[in-house]
Amino acid sequence: MIVDKFDRDENPDWEPHALVEVYFTNKKIAVKNGYCPLYKIKEDYLTSTKHWFIEKGEAAPNEVTQAFVNFITPDAYPHSLEVGGEVDICEGRNLVGKAKIQEVYLELLCKYS
Repeated sequence: MIVDKFDRDENPDWEPHALVEVYFTNKKIAVKNGYCPLYKIKEDYLTSTKHWFIEKGEAAPNEVTQAFVNFITPDAYPHSLEVGGEVDICEGRNLVGKAKIQEVYLELLCKYS
């Protein structure tokens, strides 16, 4: 299982809520593990997240990279993620990329649970 790749020794304070493929189109430099952008989880709602990049510990611009993501306030947007769905990744008001949902681990977030 891919979730077994999550390094709990490096991340003792959080669990992954989902596996995503990120693609940054508006970044000039790579982002590293611990990156905390906003996800546009609903049309009128941005939420904070935390990332752990699986292969290299970072995500370079214009490269698809798998990451585990933790959502800071999942109770505010239950049943909002579905496998195959896409979410905008933002830094403040700036759109910096997209995240495609690969797996959802927190049942509260599953769109069809």
